[in-house]
Amino acid sequence: MKVLAPLALLAVNAAPVDHPRSYLLSVGRLALKDDESIKEFSIETWGVEFNAVCRIPGGWRIKAGNSATPDGELDGIGSQGATWFSHRSPKELQKFVLVTLYGPVQQEDIGSPDNGVPATFKGTATISTDDGDLKRALTYENITLTPANKCPRR
Repeated sequence: MKVLAPLALLAVNAAPVDHPRSYLLSVGRLALKDDESIKEFSIETWGVEFNAVCRIPGGWRIKAGNSATPDGELDGIGSQGATWFSHRSPKELQKFVLVTLYGPVQQEDIGSPDNGVPATFKGTATISTDDGDLKRALTYENITLTPANKCPRR
């Protein structure tokens, strides 16, 4: 009986298990000046399953997916200047991808690049300016997750 007592305590005090949760993902909150536009973005993901691209902004190409491992990517590129976004949170990138997360959002990389766990969301946005293109970092702060089980109606 003394051997089983520690097992019983473990069963009672076990850590909660993360359950998958589905969300509509939005990209936004980018710092833009008056003469700047979002030309493209690329976001590496970890622990995110892409279920659907609910809509594709006009003049844009969107790529979303995973491999057999927990890493994935969400990329978007506008075809020409007229399709680029000049707002810091474009409505076209609001609630446009349905995803499932299997744990809480991890804000930063943990451990070393060779032996660690990456942040849930990290990437770059290419910003067009009057003086040429520049890259700005994208993090969890640029992602909004709204609980949902399906794409919104059009």
